[in-house]
Amino acid sequence: MTVSSSDEPEISKFYLTKDQRRVLSDRFKDPDDELKIVIVVDMWLTGFDVPCLHTMYIDKPMKGHTLMQAIARVNRVYKDKTGGLIVDYLGIAADLKAALSFYAESGGKGDPAKLQEEAVKIMIEKYEVVAGILYGFDYKRYFDADTSEKLTIILEAEDFILGLENGEKKIY
Repeated sequence: MTVSSSDEPEISKFYLTKDQRRVLSDRFKDPDDELKIVIVVDMWLTGFDVPCLHTMYIDKPMKGHTLMQAIARVNRVYKDKTGGLIVDYLGIAADLKAALSFYAESGGKGDPAKLQEEAVKIMIEKYEVVAGILYGFDYKRYFDADTSEKLTIILEAEDFILGLENGEKKIY
């Protein structure tokens, strides 16, 4: 964690030196390390390459180049991983479409429309798998819940899945 001069002592005690941040960076890049979750505000959103990273939860507005760079963090090919998962808590799809359009118009390779069609097909398949796993659990209330209630519902869903036969394998 980095701090600013206006941070209270309760916060600034968590300050990490550059060397300590480098150690965390190296650990996060190691797929065998137990460090699996990092909360990032800015520092690792762009220019930070972790090919084994597979999921990013976005709860911060981003646009254009910054958004493309952030998403690229999880969209690296690695061993049998063909792409990453972006969990969008804000509804940035329109911003992503605009960023992709700009990328395509400025000489980027590939066809974003075809990629989007394929992504939608895969997403629907994955949704059906998840809906099957969550059969019997009222997950739809999540969509109308406030933030703290959403976190509670996520934990309840995890408990529900872990209670299923081979539930641990379904989560991880």
